[in-house]
Amino acid sequence: MYFAKIFSTGLVASIISFSVLAAEPSQPRPVSSHPTSAANHRRVVVMVWDGMRPEFVTEQNTPALCQLARGGVTFARHHSVYLSATEVNGTALSTGAYPVHDGVMGNVEYRPETNPLKPVHTELPDVVRAGDKLTQSHYLSRATLAEIVRGAGGRTAVAGAKPVGLLADRASRAADAEDFNVYAGATLPPALLGTITSRHGPFPDSEGTTRTRNDWTTEALIDPLWANGVPEFSLLWLNQPDISQHQNGPGSPQALAGIRNADENLARVLKALEVKGVRDTTDIIVVSDHGCSTVSSRADLAGALQKAGVNAVREFKAPPARGEILVVSNSGSTMLYVIGHDQQVIRKLVDFLQGWHSTGVIFTRKAMPGTFPLKQVHLDADSAPDVLVSMHWTSDRNTNGIPGMITSDLSGYYPGQGLHVSLSPYDMHNTLIAAGPDFRQGVTNTVASGNVDIAPTVLWVLGIKPPIAMDGRVLSEALTIKGPNVIAHKPRHLETAREQNGSIWRQYLNLTEVNGVDYFDEGNGGVRVKPSN
Repeated sequence: MYFAKIFSTGLVASIISFSVLAAEPSQPRPVSSHPTSAANHRRVVVMVWDGMRPEFVTEQNTPALCQLARGGVTFARHHSVYLSATEVNGTALSTGAYPVHDGVMGNVEYRPETNPLKPVHTELPDVVRAGDKLTQSHYLSRATLAEIVRGAGGRTAVAGAKPVGLLADRASRAADAEDFNVYAGATLPPALLGTITSRHGPFPDSEGTTRTRNDWTTEALIDPLWANGVPEFSLLWLNQPDISQHQNGPGSPQALAGIRNADENLARVLKALEVKGVRDTTDIIVVSDHGCSTVSSRADLAGALQKAGVNAVREFKAPPARGEILVVSNSGSTMLYVIGHDQQVIRKLVDFLQGWHSTGVIFTRKAMPGTFPLKQVHLDADSAPDVLVSMHWTSDRNTNGIPGMITSDLSGYYPGQGLHVSLSPYDMHNTLIAAGPDFRQGVTNTVASGNVDIAPTVLWVLGIKPPIAMDGRVLSEALTIKGPNVIAHKPRHLETAREQNGSIWRQYLNLTEVNGVDYFDEGNGGVRVKPSN
């Protein structure tokens, strides 16, 4: 009964049928040689609503977004990349690459060349700058949309209410640069901040009811970033409803208010495009980086390992020796780094996790009984952890009536508050709505899509060939212009099990593949007692 319950969502997904509007092979439209001319070229605005679950797109919550959807395409089966975390998906949105190729695998990672004793937050400016210094400006392994568009002669503008905006376009630039980045109240070039604060005041210290960080950031995008015209590519990253969901849970009055604030800022952007006379030549893509669940309980993986006699810590006190373990929580998933990749220690970790009540899905560098390899979810980089565990989830409802409950490894959030980063479908399924001259009107796309597809689709519309093949695909089935053929594949259900100590550990992973791109629907697992003879 237990496994029938946890596999039920996957079995339903495996029988979903969908159709594809195939298009003839083609090339991206030629990019204009006159980037400032509104008459002969396209613009794209990508707007990220952090943490937005698709079921909250309603006339009551999001009137502006619903109106946009009626004239465009709603993507009914859109996906985060795993880990379903902000920095991971922010990078995937910008690069069109899986984490294994773009270099960001978590919000928090162990990067011993940057800090040998404790984890680092991958979006922080000091970490980014140190990473670029260590890698000769390759902190990200792939170029971002802003960098590619600028390299093709176009102009760009990035504005983020959160630090993740730095990852979209991190290069230093001269004070007279015409390409801008605003991220969490800081700017590139630095002198730009004075111009913004003179017009809109200082970046709000915290979220208010009358003026939010999203309001300030949107105003900064419209003026001064768009003061001399809307560039070929703009990215606007809003912090809602993520921040209010984290604090109060999905579906809470505060979270719904955050969604309405995001919608109000969408309306501001659309109005600005109309005033500037470029609405008809601009494609607008509204996407979220991930979904959100509710914390049902907290666990302490490092503490549990210590009680089991395993030497695991969350921070080293001295340079670590071979076999020592660093536990790095990303809340809904946890990374375990074994110094020296000691296989005997890794085996102990897996043995423990396959009997631990909070385990959802286990991934390992090398194939092991009852686990999936990191390669299965495109996380098999040299810097990857030795073991990665996605925490256990259920479809139970929170006090607001919203389904999706998750066990969290130690984080700053508690039962009743919102969380993500797991393989729960409530974390992995997110929002995508697109409208404009290059998108079909008033349709729902039932072909699986993902955040990794945004960059190749944007570049296709703009007529720019990426410098290196991207992992994502062009969303041809949603476009009015010709794109690469789309070949649909049915969803797949993967399962693995292992018997030990009179019990059976079993885990599964559901995914859909389209044109060689993997979209992960969900994964979970659990232990049951082996029947006696």
